[in-house]
Amino acid sequence: MASIRKSISRGGYRFGCRLLPVLPKWPGELALMKFLNIQLAEELEEGGFDFLEGRVLEIAISDFRISLRIGKRGARFVRAPVSAITDATIAAKAADFLAIASGREDPDTLFFHRRLSISGDTELGLTAKNRLDAIDRSRLPQRAQRWLVLVAGALADAAPK
Repeated sequence: MASIRKSISRGGYRFGCRLLPVLPKWPGELALMKFLNIQLAEELEEGGFDFLEGRVLEIAISDFRISLRIGKRGARFVRAPVSAITDATIAAKAADFLAIASGREDPDTLFFHRRLSISGDTELGLTAKNRLDAIDRSRLPQRAQRWLVLVAGALADAAPK
């Protein structure tokens, strides 16, 4: 049964690697911005992400060949246009980003094992990485926590090493 599940996961991963780069990016970007603005409203109000004001941080998911550009305006995260100059880029495979989000992996470990890279303004990238790592994951809704753990595990099994 486990081998069937792993085979299905690998097929889904390969399908995602082909499909995601050609799909429109704005629906996912808008949904992620809304989620981040809701989940991190307290930190945004307290100025915890003021370092992003007027800056553009790109999050690149290398195996899916997609990226998201994030900026901050006032007390909200905003999508930065594709034409905007990127100040810093944080890049990793989808499985590694989900492992960080679910708490399965420490971003510093991934960084030192060269599975997470930061380019451009490294200070901005490291500040963003550290700020996001410091967020209490238990604030996420229980369903979101379970989903993250489940998907992170499936993706870790499916993605080539």
